[in-house]
Amino acid sequence: MEISGLDKNKNYIIKTGLTINGEGAHTPGGTFYIEEGRILALASGGHDRLCFKHPNRATTVLNLDHLTALPPLVDCHVHLALDGNVLNAARRNRAHPGEMDRQVSGVMKDILEHGILAVRDGGDRDGIALRYRDKVASGEMEGPVIRSPESALRKTGTYGAFLGPGMAMDKLDETLDRMVAKKVDLVKVIVSGVVSFKEYGRVGPTQYTAGELAAIVEGARARGLPVMAHASGDAAVRLAVEAGVHTVEHGYFTSRESLALMAERNIPWIPTVIPVAARLNKPPEHGGPDRRERLVVEKTVDRQLATISEAASMGVTLGIGTDAGAPGVRHGHGYLEELFLYSRAGLSPAGIISCATINSAGILGLDWGCLEAGRPAVLLLVDGDPRQDIAALAKVKHLFRPLQKGV
Repeated sequence: MEISGLDKNKNYIIKTGLTINGEGAHTPGGTFYIEEGRILALASGGHDRLCFKHPNRATTVLNLDHLTALPPLVDCHVHLALDGNVLNAARRNRAHPGEMDRQVSGVMKDILEHGILAVRDGGDRDGIALRYRDKVASGEMEGPVIRSPESALRKTGTYGAFLGPGMAMDKLDETLDRMVAKKVDLVKVIVSGVVSFKEYGRVGPTQYTAGELAAIVEGARARGLPVMAHASGDAAVRLAVEAGVHTVEHGYFTSRESLALMAERNIPWIPTVIPVAARLNKPPEHGGPDRRERLVVEKTVDRQLATISEAASMGVTLGIGTDAGAPGVRHGHGYLEELFLYSRAGLSPAGIISCATINSAGILGLDWGCLEAGRPAVLLLVDGDPRQDIAALAKVKHLFRPLQKGV
């Protein structure tokens, strides 16, 4: 797999095979004319004489017509401070900058090699992802575009100690102002606890009242920040949607009524199935569920897949998020597993591609996902036709992006 930075001071002509637009359209082949880091034109024929605005610049011509071109993948929910393997070891690395550099460098390499060019972090109490966002943006480290909230907002003494230090509501304005000063990209708020693997349908309690959550959303919006809401259980989801959050994360056991409200208010949902389903990959002797727990996990996954199918039919915008870094979910590697789960939910390959590209890019505020003139020159090339078999997205051959920072 090759990652290519496109120099904004050079011109490029890249010939590809099948070209898939994130909005669902496709053409049997095309030629991308790229100038100043953006797509100048996408032609279906051989228009090599197309005039660039700066025709005298050096021009690189690449013939990749045996590969399929589509927009890059986007993961809407990750935890860069965790590696998906040994949770405690990742936590210990916080105190050792060199080890954390090694861990996160490996994580970001895995992300890119799986065709994922942008991620949205779910926060950590030490602001680790925010620091690495800045290192990538400055060119100090190789990695995807990162969106980070620094730490998640939660009430002290409730779920999420690793995600945020805890906040009293009377410190809300002070906390949000501090986040703005650190130039965070969003606010992450933990509305509920997590899904139980022992008792089907049970989730941790909600942390905020409707008034408190509304104050958080209003305060974030006033500062130009979207809100990413961890919410499991229908009560927490409804609370988040009625407060006007930007996205709902997880959303286990969401009702049809809440889905209808999400569709009406155009609030995207990031279902994150794989962190629960991954528990089924381990036998009991290696920390996996016993027979009773396995039945609970299987039933929970099946319920989530049925809800995804229902959400798609109702017009809810679905993004792809893996919760990568959670136990059993490695960065990059878990992405295709999440897509396979969407396939099990009944979504078509074309629908899944839209979720993974244009929907997820839009959730991160990126002008990606649609391969057309004027858009940033961000391209993923794979071997095979993912419209026929979504597994073709695992055969990543090239990833193109502008060389300079500030994609």
